[in-house]
Amino acid sequence: MRDQIFISYSHADKKLKDELLKHLSPYLRSGAITAWSDEQLAPGGQWFDEIKTALGNTRAAVLLVSPDFLASDFIDKEELGPFLKEAATGGVKILWIPIRASSFEETPLKHYQAVSPPNEPLGAKSKSDRDKAWVKVCQVIKKAVNP
Repeated sequence: MRDQIFISYSHADKKLKDELLKHLSPYLRSGAITAWSDEQLAPGGQWFDEIKTALGNTRAAVLLVSPDFLASDFIDKEELGPFLKEAATGGVKILWIPIRASSFEETPLKHYQAVSPPNEPLGAKSKSDRDKAWVKVCQVIKKAVNP
């Protein structure tokens, strides 16, 4: 059953991914959403199989887009590619968040509406403005998972 969000990000952007998780905490605690990221990979586990299982349980792909995200061949092939295929058939909702300025226009993401304005990446905002933006992002995520 597709009931979770899959957070896809570059490890270079871990700080911003952690901020998102902090803002998602009330939603996670209440059970309004469940989230998966590579931090759930168990030591000694079959990490590639765990990622594939998580992809199959995903209702919304939350993509933290930056130059590092777009430069990752692994993300492009093993996460973004499958999500875009699933989105084409309505299986997954693509929720991409520009966290740093990037060349997203050169990728299939250009066909999807960003959660926040691409010309205002979250990483460039002050902490207080970023907090406001994360609150809105969390509301969009909840609505995508629980329409």
